[in-house]
Amino acid sequence: MPDAPPFADGPAPSGAPADLDPAFLLLPGPGDPDHQRFSRKVRLLALRGLLLGDPRGLDRGSARALDAARAALADAARLRPDPLLRALGEPDVLAPLLCWRAGLIPAARAVSAVPALLLHAARAGALPQAVLWDAPLAELPDPELGLTWADAAPFSGLLAAPEGVELRRSSGELVRLDRASAARLPVRMDFPAFAPTLLPGVHLGLRDSNPLADQEAHPDKSGNAISLGGVELARWQAAMDEALGLVQAGLPGWFAALPGALRRVVPVGFEPERHLSASYREAPGLVYLTLHPSALTLAEAVVHEVQHGRLNTLLLLDPVFHNGRTAWTPSPVRPDLRPLEGVLLAVHAFVPVAWMHARLAALGHPVAQTAAFAARRAQVLAGNARGLQICEELAQPTDAGARLLTALRRVHAACAEAHPGDPVPETSLPSAPGGPLPC
Repeated sequence: MPDAPPFADGPAPSGAPADLDPAFLLLPGPGDPDHQRFSRKVRLLALRGLLLGDPRGLDRGSARALDAARAALADAARLRPDPLLRALGEPDVLAPLLCWRAGLIPAARAVSAVPALLLHAARAGALPQAVLWDAPLAELPDPELGLTWADAAPFSGLLAAPEGVELRRSSGELVRLDRASAARLPVRMDFPAFAPTLLPGVHLGLRDSNPLADQEAHPDKSGNAISLGGVELARWQAAMDEALGLVQAGLPGWFAALPGALRRVVPVGFEPERHLSASYREAPGLVYLTLHPSALTLAEAVVHEVQHGRLNTLLLLDPVFHNGRTAWTPSPVRPDLRPLEGVLLAVHAFVPVAWMHARLAALGHPVAQTAAFAARRAQVLAGNARGLQICEELAQPTDAGARLLTALRRVHAACAEAHPGDPVPETSLPSAPGGPLPC
């Protein structure tokens, strides 16, 4: 986990430039109120989908278990909404429920999220009374303890109560979900060393329950299978710490809000010559990254994908551009025609990257002292200018979209003003060094 100051060779120079004033969904203010408000609404949508979703396709036992869970969760929503909404934000819960709500997966696949929700709700103090999930479950992810609960045979049920959570083994034995039980059960250590943290509440995760992870729209990728790419976990941890140190230096306010927008980073291989990353609208707080030798490339990828998540949270509630999916345009970021919404996602992702570049340069950070950095900075800034121009020419914004465009103009203008020398040439929106970042 990066510690301030972020410079390897000493503290930041005196007179370091101040960050910009908060900008809507770009540069968060204290507490990140806009994103937190949208996240709360999205979790309420997920809860509504769970309580009212069509259970067709479930076996009889799972249907009965779902009915019991729905009744208890409805009580929790009425009596203890805040801790319940925190539990709903867990990646193993929110992504499957949003996918079910969107009709992307059937109920039979979505119900695996309910025992995980009951576990997190019980630990958060959201359950007013005990809830029995009286149906088999093959496994149960437990990122708080850094493992997935598994056994030689599926568990036959789960009891979530205010005083704790227990799994029922096929033998009938009840197992309390704590570290003492983990020491004697054949659990899978999917988060080695009990969930190493990148930041408080943010894990590098070797377990993924996102139903969409194997789907890929980018031509240079084929899904997001978990892989360390033959690299030791400690090297991943060190690389991410270095990258997050750059983010902390360049975007201090954005970095402070990061644990509210990012919950899990999933490693998907090692690509020394290019970098690939991904995120999904229905999986807020979850990003997929390949490892790369450049800390700056990884820092850009973190900002890029978390920005996608921040905007996607709003897009689940508001179209932002009325014609975002119907107006198609030559894309500054992809070789094919793209909907306008895709261009917006790219610009929204890279405008904060440009501000990070500007601040790193102004700070005299060692990473900014190379010709490669200068070229990259110019490329990002030029691409943002072109993408923003496309959005302004074509967009039919909602009220939220107009607010977002205003914020984009302001931050981009500050980036352009901070850039030294002649205006940068018009170019396409940027790729990471060596290869594209999917948008």
